[in-house]
Amino acid sequence: MKKITVIVRNLPLNTRRNAEALRMSVGLTLRDDKVTVIFIDDGVYSAAPSKPELINFAPLDKEFGALSLLKCAMLADRASMQKRKIHSLHENIKPTEREEIVRTITESDIVIPF
Repeated sequence: MKKITVIVRNLPLNTRRNAEALRMSVGLTLRDDKVTVIFIDDGVYSAAPSKPELINFAPLDKEFGALSLLKCAMLADRASMQKRKIHSLHENIKPTEREEIVRTITESDIVIPF
């Protein structure tokens, strides 16, 4: 079993990049690997509740639900949240200190940045 970390670090607006990162993360669970999704920098906006349908984007509820059901760890960088004044997250996304995020990344066998 490999430890795979997907890092979501970009704004979710005007691109499907973050949505694709989450869909790919769901797909990575098809093997017996441990998948962790980390939201850092502007990527924390994807972890916060929003209404993407207002700008004709599909909500990420299915992806977040699937990752939760599959027991994937989802971590949001607390420093990035504070800098952007984000106080709430989607269900099952854990606010995490930077040290733990760095440790998760360094202990991973595969890191996929988005």
